Amino acid sequence: MKSSLYFVSSERQPFWNKNLKSLVNYDFHKLSEDQQTVVLFKQGQLFKRTTARRYKIYNQHLFYFREVIIYQRMVRSVAFQFQKINKESLLVITLSHDQSQLQLFTGNRIEEVENFINELKLNCIQEQMLINFYKINEKIGEGITCEVFLGSNQQNQKFAIKKVAKAPFGHKMRDKQAKSLAEEIFIMRSLDYPNIPKLYEVFESDNYIELIMTYYEGGHLYEKLQNFSLSHKQQLVKDIVETMNYVHSQQIMHRDLKPQNIMYKDKDPKSTDIAIIDFGFATNLKYQEHVLYNCGTHGYAAPEVQEYKEKQKMYTTQCDVYSLGIIIYEIFFGVHPFRNSNIGTLTFNDKIKVPQSLKNLLIQMTRIQPKQRFTLKECLDQDFFRENFDSQGLDGLSKYSLVDSIYYKSLNISRKNSIEQSIKQEKISKFESAKNKTVNSTAAESKNILLKSLNPYDQQFQDDLQFNEYHNCPNDFNNFLQKRI
Repeated sequence: MKSSLYFVSSERQPFWNKNLKSLVNYDFHKLSEDQQTVVLFKQGQLFKRTTARRYKIYNQHLFYFREVIIYQRMVRSVAFQFQKINKESLLVITLSHDQSQLQLFTGNRIEEVENFINELKLNCIQEQMLINFYKINEKIGEGITCEVFLGSNQQNQKFAIKKVAKAPFGHKMRDKQAKSLAEEIFIMRSLDYPNIPKLYEVFESDNYIELIMTYYEGGHLYEKLQNFSLSHKQQLVKDIVETMNYVHSQQIMHRDLKPQNIMYKDKDPKSTDIAIIDFGFATNLKYQEHVLYNCGTHGYAAPEVQEYKEKQKMYTTQCDVYSLGIIIYEIFFGVHPFRNSNIGTLTFNDKIKVPQSLKNLLIQMTRIQPKQRFTLKECLDQDFFRENFDSQGLDGLSKYSLVDSIYYKSLNISRKNSIEQSIKQEKISKFESAKNKTVNSTAAESKNILLKSLNPYDQQFQDDLQFNEYHNCPNDFNNFLQKRI
């Protein structure tokens, strides 16, 4: 077995878990051995005798049935590969867990076998070369230790391929990174919702873990807001909140909600269909120990996440409610709510016409104390989502500038591109006005007047860069996860 496998325990353990107590929470009707099982052959280690057994994958576990006994193994950390031996027309499936291996054989590539292999792809880590199955095209994103590419399979279907660089074998961060990545994979496979990307396959090589996921081509959250009326934004926010309410119902918190992690499914400028992506910081409340604690993105992470100290009581899914409150505020007002005020004190621009029900909702979502915030289920019951809005008279909502949004500075978008045309025109007007004042001034006085006419914009942009300095993370493993642990 490869020593470079990432999700391998240092202790040798048997492949099968024979403790029936672990099955107590299973639906035995669905687990019944006569439903959707596949017959495969295993060669005994001692006498080399070939034995037929029935196997099934259910709820991210692999089961085999022997007389009245059921053995099972969770497959979240099981690696597998398959190969065709042409000479004997055999298909060999090799499963690896920790320091143990299981080899299964079949000479019949029947539908049940194909379905079983597809289930393995959905639930295991493949020790296969990704380039044998997918074509990698241009890069569409990157993170601290990963890159995201647009890829396609042999049927020209498009996928997002997340390529994660593995910490070198023996590196002090290797175990933490492996546990964090295994948690991300397990959570993505356990979630089943239209607005959450599906994780189709995971490949492992000596240096990389590669995740094959749903590809969305509509762009990030703010790229369509200029086209949306108040009613469109109401539907957009409702979809976002409903999606995260489902995630919370599964006892999972995302912990890195930000505009970059909300994408549109298609390019239709009027479509509000979104997806929540990037579950790299996600964790389950039921876990007794968590890999990460202080994580997320500065400006969006809840106070209890940023201020968490070791051995404190773990925070809850309410941390995501706070992050969504910040994002929803930016959707309607175009600026970060706490950029010019104390955290916890919301101010509203009266020039932007929004219903009072929205203001009430935002106040309840961004309270400092988690217990005082609405849950997402309570948010969905608020008046804002029941009102019927008419977009007429609210044109100003679609004309604000996003120059103050953390979204733009975190993507390092230039000031030239982020300032709206209306603000550019206002800047030109101020510049022309300043020029007229310099007619009877000296050269030094003229220069000072002109600089003063531009300073408010320049200072505003500099403040944005300083506010988001934590996004500039070094791309090496010595600094990897320092904000996440």
